[in-house]
Amino acid sequence: MSKTNHQNKELKFSIYAVLSYIPFLCFLTFAVYDKLDSFTKKHAKQGLILLIIEIISLIFLIDIFSKLFWKLVFIVCLVFAVIGIFKVLLRQSWEIPVFGKYFDKYEI
Repeated sequence: MSKTNHQNKELKFSIYAVLSYIPFLCFLTFAVYDKLDSFTKKHAKQGLILLIIEIISLIFLIDIFSKLFWKLVFIVCLVFAVIGIFKVLLRQSWEIPVFGKYFDKYEI
């Protein structure tokens, strides 16, 4: 594979990895999941973790007493998403604290 083709492929995978951290756009990554490299797949799984947590937190926002807690959860997810995007742009692997290790066990 030529250097240009390799760079194009790497850029394409990086774009998919970034999309993984944007709620609901993460599904675009799963549309081509089988064609992705392990680096991008790891970020896709972590983006899905964040989406699941965000959806669960939306359900619990209904209760007025839990609003502060779930706002904190959203902020933490946002911070993790931004860190994930930066790691993608730096072509570095990264694991979300606490939850990331659990999703490595599963093949999606």
